[in-house]
Amino acid sequence: MMKTFLKLLLVCFVISLMSGCQTPPISLQPPSGVSLQDICKQYNIQWQFDNVTQVVFLEYKGHKAKALVGSPVVLVGQEKIILAGAIQRVNSNIYVPGDFESKVVGSFGAVHSKLGFTGELSSLRIHSIVIDPGHGGKDPGAKGYGGLKEKDVVLDIAKRLKDLLSEAGLKVIMTRDSDVFISLNERTEIATRAEADVFVSIHANSNPLRRTQGIEVYYVKTHEKRDLDEEQRQKNERIFLKNLHAVARNNVQAIVADMMYQLKIAESAKLAMRIVHDTSSDVEIPNRGARHARYFVVRNTLMPAVLIETGFLTNKQEEKKLNSSEYREKMAQSIARSILAYASSS
Repeated sequence: MMKTFLKLLLVCFVISLMSGCQTPPISLQPPSGVSLQDICKQYNIQWQFDNVTQVVFLEYKGHKAKALVGSPVVLVGQEKIILAGAIQRVNSNIYVPGDFESKVVGSFGAVHSKLGFTGELSSLRIHSIVIDPGHGGKDPGAKGYGGLKEKDVVLDIAKRLKDLLSEAGLKVIMTRDSDVFISLNERTEIATRAEADVFVSIHANSNPLRRTQGIEVYYVKTHEKRDLDEEQRQKNERIFLKNLHAVARNNVQAIVADMMYQLKIAESAKLAMRIVHDTSSDVEIPNRGARHARYFVVRNTLMPAVLIETGFLTNKQEEKKLNSSEYREKMAQSIARSILAYASSS
């Protein structure tokens, strides 16, 4: 750590000599960048400023960075990042160039946490979410050629996703947070009792063709009487109305159920398309599209629901990726960003 810090000071000292001044000055000009305080607040990044050395220290979930006022250089771990301009100090405020967010914050993998600010949640599309790690316990799900089990992969991704969304200010409910078996019926009832706004089920795929790879996101597209009349859905509707302390006659209840289903179809499609598009791009995985299917948990939940197939365990390359802690974190971050973008869209 000390070697890295000395390297930073040396680099910044050389740059300052080249610019003709030996100490980083306090700028008297109006700032041309973005407030570092605001950025750190938005992303929940911890930061400190040493008034003697003029060094800024940043930390986010184990990621650390150092920068010197008057220099465009930022050290993120062992990596040197050059910004478009020098970091400025005006009175007690620090200002950074416009590319600081993409280059430095982006390297942290930080998720924008503005949803957690008091007073902003009321304007969002969603406030609570159920995350459903598929399979578990006696049901291992798909299995890779290297022995990786779906139930383990999806639980890890789901826990990471929970942490990110909770940090952003959403209420998160897990259908399971350990290696236990939860029936499909129970999963939908957990979501109903929680009165959640969105249901996201996390899975990993398999295919006899080993070369098949990519991400898929499923949602319910059809509006069929057999779905509305399904026993589990009707049970969930009764639970929902009871939780609301509502008493409705059969004809009114049918109208409410129909309206809920219409909303579910439209919003599920929007969420599915957002996730598959953004995540495939972020983690550089083939986009196999947003697809409609009658999976039990997506058709019997009352709220907008999607099922994410994060990759194919039967593909050796994707199994290797999904066995990586770094890749799972990247996958969770991308899904979280997609959900937050959906939550803040009109």
